[in-house]
Amino acid sequence: MQEEQTEMSLQDFGKTIDIESYDSIHEDHQMCMQHEAGHFLVGYMLGALPRRYKVPSVEDLLQDKFAAGKVEFIGFEFLRDVGVDIKSNKNFPRRKLNRENLRKFSSVILGGLAAEHLLFGHSELLHSDVEKLYRVLQWLNLTENEAKTEIKQAAEAAVLILSHHSEARSRLAEAMALGRSVGFCIETIEKTLIFNN
Repeated sequence: MQEEQTEMSLQDFGKTIDIESYDSIHEDHQMCMQHEAGHFLVGYMLGALPRRYKVPSVEDLLQDKFAAGKVEFIGFEFLRDVGVDIKSNKNFPRRKLNRENLRKFSSVILGGLAAEHLLFGHSELLHSDVEKLYRVLQWLNLTENEAKTEIKQAAEAAVLILSHHSEARSRLAEAMALGRSVGFCIETIEKTLIFNN
């Protein structure tokens, strides 16, 4: 009789692990939605028009825990050039980015991590955004001090936007999770901003 109770406990334990794993996937999905909404909202508020976005579904995350989302912006096409190996292409032509466009890009790229930290107090996703930002700063030949200043000011701008527009970010994340069009997502932001003012 006691063996049956032990066996039942092990089965219940197995179910608990499955439930916890399922909950973890939903938490990852929520974090991913907020991350991509952070990019989208910061970009839009700074005047960078989102071109398209992709967010992984829960099913995508169940198949691949590292499935990633993405928001592409009009005006950030220079990123294609940055993808080239910087060390082996020292003579690679560098497009000029003025300070305003660099700040806009830097704030947008940090918007995802800023959203995660504001909502969850940490970030569990890969930090490919930070790596991308460092590649751009390297590509522009910024000194270490210039790069640190840029990152600090861009992070502050992203946090400020996301803090002031948390309701817009929340509604935007819901629209993105449903796969709504970029136009619908922008309309969601605008309606929320008008309603909250």
